[in-house]
Amino acid sequence: MKKGWIAIVVTTLVVMGCSGVKVSQDYDPATDFKSMKTFRWAVETQEKTGDPRIDNPLQDTRIRAAVERLLTEKGFIKSADGAPTFLIRYQYVLRQKIESDGTSGGIGFGIGSSGRHGGIAIGTGNSVREYDEGSLVIDLVDTASDALLWRGTGTQRFTEYDDPAKTTGDINALVEKILAQFPPQE
Repeated sequence: MKKGWIAIVVTTLVVMGCSGVKVSQDYDPATDFKSMKTFRWAVETQEKTGDPRIDNPLQDTRIRAAVERLLTEKGFIKSADGAPTFLIRYQYVLRQKIESDGTSGGIGFGIGSSGRHGGIAIGTGNSVREYDEGSLVIDLVDTASDALLWRGTGTQRFTEYDDPAKTTGDINALVEKILAQFPPQE
């Protein structure tokens, strides 16, 4: 019974580790992030990639709404007119990944009931799966020079939902984890 619980706990931890969002950030340390107050999108809509899973106007709207909401919650103001202190760009990409459980093996021996017949079996196993990994890259750039000031990246297993609420929730969680790093703590 104890071994069963250990297997369940290990399996749960592995699944949770694989399904989580991995985030990273990079930024120009010379940037005075405290002086950044207003923002605007660099482009009205994202460039087309040729992948219909990415070139989805509904997804574009969800990503932009999540970014705007979180920046506003952090005290930044969306600039309707005038020059904002920074511009926002994003890019969403999908990459095909392969995961493997590794190699396993087993050996079995057996003999017949009267000792006359026997057998040896050798087996190996390897489970390989393909999946799509999505990466959302959010860039904050200088309005005047177009220089990159901050980049946040979030990567997770790509999932297609048949429920718009689940899609929105997944995008919100991804954007929240990315922007939790901004502004950088110095």
